[in-house]
Amino acid sequence: MNASRRRLSVGVRLLLLPLLLTTLTALAGAQGRVIGKVTDGKGNPVEGVKITITTSALAKFKMELTSDKDGKWQTILNDATIRYDYLFEKKGYLAVKRENFKVPVASTGEPLNVELLTQEQAISKGVVKTVEDPFSKTFNEAVDKVKEDDLDGAWAKAQDALTLGPDKAVAWKLGATIASRRKDWDKVIEMGEKSLALDPENTELYGPLIEAYRAKSNKAKVAEYEKKFATANPDRPEILYNQAVELYNKGDAKAAEPILRQILTANPDYVNAHYLIGMCYVNLGKVPELRKHFKEYLRLDPKGKEAGTAKDMLDAFK
Repeated sequence: MNASRRRLSVGVRLLLLPLLLTTLTALAGAQGRVIGKVTDGKGNPVEGVKITITTSALAKFKMELTSDKDGKWQTILNDATIRYDYLFEKKGYLAVKRENFKVPVASTGEPLNVELLTQEQAISKGVVKTVEDPFSKTFNEAVDKVKEDDLDGAWAKAQDALTLGPDKAVAWKLGATIASRRKDWDKVIEMGEKSLALDPENTELYGPLIEAYRAKSNKAKVAEYEKKFATANPDRPEILYNQAVELYNKGDAKAAEPILRQILTANPDYVNAHYLIGMCYVNLGKVPELRKHFKEYLRLDPKGKEAGTAKDMLDAFK
């Protein structure tokens, strides 16, 4: 009985062997090799390109490869009877997709070469066109109007830009800048505050807002933005100093004095601020303060152009 079973088992294996060999041969015959090279718009090889291979015929199939330093890549597909989709991606380049690419069964190297282009290369080759969005176009037109000193035209374009981009801090900033040149202080405040709410880094608006709040006699806001300006511009005290000079020359020593104090807090050696604040204290009748600053002016610049006046004031107010 055992001998009979052994003969049957051997016979079954012998019968199955040709079938197994036929199946293996069929599977091997369904394979195909695909090779390729990735180059840029100048024909240079592109290393590190991610190649993703998928197919609609096999929902779970996904293969990922990477191009080498010569831009080359290759793989073997176990089932070359179906078509595959190839996606080529690398940061800085426009992605390329090749769909339904068929590798011949038993192929030893079907080539699939692609060209990856940067945005600039794609534009120069006419593959894509530059498209300027409506907001950018209108905003740039407003800027051009400002450069032409056409403030009315610039204002109109700025309003159009705000309609197209109400959430863009730069649009509100432009509106505030134009309004400042038009001396429309209410709009400077409205647009400047809106821009800063969207982007607190728009420190260039501190100057226009100081001017606008001063025109509206809002001393608290003036002081707030003078402090912010001095903090944001420690190397540019001359901007605030010029505002103080303008106020002093208009006879408003009281308004000029806090600006000069703010300058000296951030820049204690700003010599001209010591002289001007001393003159403000002359007008305000604050003798100890004026003496302090005229002495500091002379210490910092004993031969300065205002040294004579500073000495005269020290002699006059003892």
